Amino acid sequence: MEEAYQYDCASPDFEELARVISDLLPEQTQFIERPAEDGTPTLTIHWVAMRFGATAKRIVMHVVITPAALARYRALPPRLRGRSFAVLRAYVEASIGSLEEQHAEGQPVPRDVTVDLGDEFA
Repeated sequence: MEEAYQYDCASPDFEELARVISDLLPEQTQFIERPAEDGTPTLTIHWVAMRFGATAKRIVMHVVITPAALARYRALPPRLRGRSFAVLRAYVEASIGSLEEQHAEGQPVPRDVTVDLGDEFA
């Protein structure tokens, strides 16, 4: 059976983060681990949104975790990562909700969105 989501992550922890939020997004969403301009790994999410108008819209979301928070997360034993997962889900879900509100108010929906996570993440 072919997987509904595409994961292109070099590190297992970033794929784990992608899998934690994948159910918030439509099937065929692509999760890619890429370095930001400063070299920090970033989770980039590409998906086609069908609910923001009559035509499909490609949206890219960048999940940027500060280097210190990412280091703390990576140092946590796997059994203690639940809080970080919950924070990630909440922030991504809120960002998607914000896009939905913008569309409902007749405002243009941006095609590029960034979610910044710091100390609250880990």
